[in-house]
Amino acid sequence: MCRFPLFETIAIIDGESQNLAYHQQRLESTMNQYFHTQPQQQLADMICVPDEFQQGSVRCRIDYNASEFQQQFSLYSPRKINSFQCVYTEDLDYRFKYSDRKRLDSLKTLQADEIIIINNGKVSDCTIGNLLFYRKGKWFSSQDYLLKGTQLTKLVETGVVDLVQITAQDLLQYEQIMMVNALNPFDLQRALPISAINFAG
Repeated sequence: MCRFPLFETIAIIDGESQNLAYHQQRLESTMNQYFHTQPQQQLADMICVPDEFQQGSVRCRIDYNASEFQQQFSLYSPRKINSFQCVYTEDLDYRFKYSDRKRLDSLKTLQADEIIIINNGKVSDCTIGNLLFYRKGKWFSSQDYLLKGTQLTKLVETGVVDLVQITAQDLLQYEQIMMVNALNPFDLQRALPISAINFAG
């Protein structure tokens, strides 16, 4: 078994951790369900950003197990996503942020920049975050997500996004699509027309 089976990814902007309360909430929930324990430290006390990562956009990855935490920092440059491919799966489980991403990575395709995972007939996520869909002045996301990201949690709590059931057939009823994750917050400039989706799978 992997020494660190789980991880968190946190955005650091100019030395400041982003949305830390949401990451702390998920960490505590995951440790309780997966390890049946609670973290002995707060993320706010744990994260120490090195001097060379005090400027700009930085990715902080924290790998962990029931008692150990390991931090890695790297400069972050957003990946450009211009197209999506629907990929169909059955019973895919990624309820925790697992370090082992082989199953997710195996779904990737060369036909598009990113995929939309249709799990058991329902739209879920892509390989790197949650998906938002725009229709008639309102943003929605699938209630059948694989992993509820910190950005999605925040957007739902603040009323920006509603969770609904979305099937592959429903996608054509929407006007735009946007990917969000810890390092890519809600930004209308990143929204793409629904025509960016290739439905063949």
